[in-house]
Amino acid sequence: MSPCSAASSQNLRASSVMEVLVPEQPVVALHGRDATLNCSFSYASPFNLSDLSVFWQLTDTKRSVHGYWDGRDQLADQAERFANRTSLFPAQLGLGNASLLLSRVAVADEGSYTCFVRVQDYSSAALLLQVAAPYSKPVVTLESESNLRPGDEVALTCEAYGGYPQAGVIWQDGSGRNLTDNFTTSVVANEEGLFTLTSVLTVVLEPNSTYSCRLINPLLGEEGYASVTITDPIITKLVNN
Repeated sequence: MSPCSAASSQNLRASSVMEVLVPEQPVVALHGRDATLNCSFSYASPFNLSDLSVFWQLTDTKRSVHGYWDGRDQLADQAERFANRTSLFPAQLGLGNASLLLSRVAVADEGSYTCFVRVQDYSSAALLLQVAAPYSKPVVTLESESNLRPGDEVALTCEAYGGYPQAGVIWQDGSGRNLTDNFTTSVVANEEGLFTLTSVLTVVLEPNSTYSCRLINPLLGEEGYASVTITDPIITKLVNN
């Protein structure tokens, strides 16, 4: 038997003995909350926990997230930013549960995590963690509410904060038609990586006109809606709903 054939045969035997399963779809965790990264394994025969090794690491950088072997947690090599934030489920290890509990999830935790499990043979699987944070209710403001007349070109600003990832913005007029031109959207991150989102729409004022701003978080769905109604021939009132 050739070396390649022998290696293939050995890999087939190993995979038939040890199988590690993680979610195929990304795990979405809320910023500041706890998240469970599910990882399960099956082994063909009974085993002692003293023979079990579980190791979680960041897939790209190979930095240690959590280690367990010799019947206890092994955290000497754990990356500093995960200190006091990770744990396994010890009572369920013997049942094939190697899931990781990650506390106080932060934007910086986003990425791919690999779960390694070993009982004589070993196997691994990787999952993707995505972080989401809801935005505040958006507020729409007019650049100036004095000395404005119909026909003036002005900027309407829609702002929301504390969210992640960047939300999509939909501007509409009073008839519900999407305004796809003449607006720009930007985000600025704070020290936690959460965004303040600012979208500016340029319009020509018409009396008794309404404009609305809608935020769509790609991970959480629709998050916020605000509309303004500009009244009177000479602009005197701005109403947020």
